[in-house]
Amino acid sequence: MQSTQLQIEKLNLIEKIIHIEDENLIKYLNAILLEDKNEYQLSEEQINIIQESRSKYLSGEDKGKTWDEVKSSLLKKRDERI
Repeated sequence: MQSTQLQIEKLNLIEKIIHIEDENLIKYLNAILLEDKNEYQLSEEQINIIQESRSKYLSGEDKGKTWDEVKSSLLKKRDERI
């Protein structure tokens, strides 16, 4: 059985949804609620980027980076912003 607080939160959320007039927001919420959590669809552009990157890696054109190199680069960029 659900707690009283959880029931109240759910009812408050339902009330907010009932008063939404923005059609795009309703579509967005519907997509989230119906979304299969185990499935994520990549866009055509994202698929192309991945395929291009993979081809470069397999051909030896791009050797990739180790985790330590990536981490170091990100920390350096972060420090430059501070």
